[in-house]
Amino acid sequence: MATGLNAPRGVVYDQRRNRVLVAEAGVLAGDTGPCGFAERGLPFCLGLTGSVFEYSERSAQGRRIVTGLPSAGIQNGLSVVIGLHDLAITGDKLTAVFGLLGTKAYRDSLGPDAATMGQVVTINHAGKVVPRGDVTAFEDQYFPGHIESDPYGIQTGPYGTVVANAGGPDSRGNDLLLVRPNGAISELAQFPARQPAADPTDTIESVPTTVMQGPDGAFYVGELTGAPWYTGEARVYRVVPGQPATIYAQGFTNIIDLTFDPQGRLVVLQTSTNNPFDVTRDGALVRVERDGSHTTLASAGLRNPGGVAVAGPSSFYVTLGTATSGGTGELALVQLTS
Repeated sequence: MATGLNAPRGVVYDQRRNRVLVAEAGVLAGDTGPCGFAERGLPFCLGLTGSVFEYSERSAQGRRIVTGLPSAGIQNGLSVVIGLHDLAITGDKLTAVFGLLGTKAYRDSLGPDAATMGQVVTINHAGKVVPRGDVTAFEDQYFPGHIESDPYGIQTGPYGTVVANAGGPDSRGNDLLLVRPNGAISELAQFPARQPAADPTDTIESVPTTVMQGPDGAFYVGELTGAPWYTGEARVYRVVPGQPATIYAQGFTNIIDLTFDPQGRLVVLQTSTNNPFDVTRDGALVRVERDGSHTTLASAGLRNPGGVAVAGPSSFYVTLGTATSGGTGELALVQLTS
C-alpha cells in the first residue's frame, strides 16, 4: 500500500476517516548532531527525521502529516533507529510514544531537541508535540543515572495511556506503566528476568514491546525477550491492575505487536523467527485460538514487520522493514482467504 517508509513501527487504523497512520522512527543520522551513549555504551546521534505517515484508503495515496520529530541513530554500523514507536487515536486526539534506549543523562546529552524522547506525548493537527508523561524521568528516580527506559507500545483510554516499557530497573524487571490524564505515572506490572527452558544456566530479560486492551478489559502484553532471542520463549501476559501478571499464551519468538480480531481472538505479530534485527527474514502473524493453539495467518512476505492493526473481519494492516535504516519500509495489507 505504501513504500519508502522510514523504519515504520506502530500502525493504527482510523476507520472513521478511512485512513491508516504509521509511526516512522526516522533514518540513520550522521554524526554531526548531538551524540551520546545509550544502552551498553552504544553510540547514537540525534536527527530530526521521525514522522507520522498517513495512508488514505479513499485516494490510495500516502503522505507525511507530521515531520521533524526527534530520533536517534546508532553509529557503529548497525541499522538501529530509535524514535517514534507507537500511535493511538482516541476521538480526534493522537497520542504517541517515543523510545529512548537509554538513561535520562543520555537523553540530556542529545540536547533540547531530544526532550520528548522517552515520553508519552500528544500531537495536534498542526504537528505540535505536547509532553504528557515522562517515562524516562519516572524510571530514573529508582537509581538516578543508571536506569534505562525504552517505552515502545501504548494503549489509550479514559484511564490515560498504558505503556509497555522495554527498559526499566534491573532489580524489578521491565515494566508496564500507566500515564494518567494528569501526567502522573504508576506501575501496573513488572516482568522480571528469567531462565529460558533451552538453557537454564542463562538469563534473559522480558523486554515488553506491545500492550493491547482485550475484550475482557484486561491488558495483554507481548514481549520480545532479550538476546539471544531463544526460539519459542516469548510470551503474552494478561495484566489486571492490582493483580500479578499471568501468562496468557506462550511459544512465540520476538513478539513486536498484538491486536484482537473482530471475534475477540488474540492476534500476535512476530518480527522474526530468530533475530529481531535480521531485516531479511519473514515474521509471522499468528492467531491464538480459544483452546490456546496457534494458527499462522500469514508469514511469507512479512519482512521484518513492526506493527499490526485490524482493518476488517479478515484484513490487517502491517508495517514492514521496522529495523531498517530508513527509506525501505513498507505498509502492507494482509487479506485472509479463509
